[in-house]
Amino acid sequence: MFFPLKWFFCNKTQQSMAAKKSNRLKLELEYPLRSSANILYQYISTPSGLQSWFADHVEVAAGSKYKFKWEDGTESRAVMVRNVTNKYVKFNMEGSANANEYMEFRIDQDDITGDVELIITEFVNDGEEEMAASIWDAAIDALCNTIGA
Repeated sequence: MFFPLKWFFCNKTQQSMAAKKSNRLKLELEYPLRSSANILYQYISTPSGLQSWFADHVEVAAGSKYKFKWEDGTESRAVMVRNVTNKYVKFNMEGSANANEYMEFRIDQDDITGDVELIITEFVNDGEEEMAASIWDAAIDALCNTIGA
């Protein structure tokens, strides 16, 4: 199993959902990968790349509206709002109670060593950080197997 280099919990936010309040945390996970930024970018920015490690099925409509489906029947919809070649991809998740929440895949490459890290940012419910991190760990394992890292 692949473990993140660092975990970051930032910006504890509160939002109102009907009559109930829930706490959400910004979760950032860093994973060192043996891959070039160019290759890694293809796996975080294209439907076929995302389908090879992130979701079981990825559909795109109108160029920026994504639907992610998993074998257990769950699905999520997102809009790609930013995309910088070989750097990062940012999605606004549909159905989120807070419009400021997003999911981002960011590639960081050390200028001196050339080492590459994939930094994943998402928002999770307070108390679900470890579960979310373990799901990402499994996804990163699949990504590493796919790209041979």
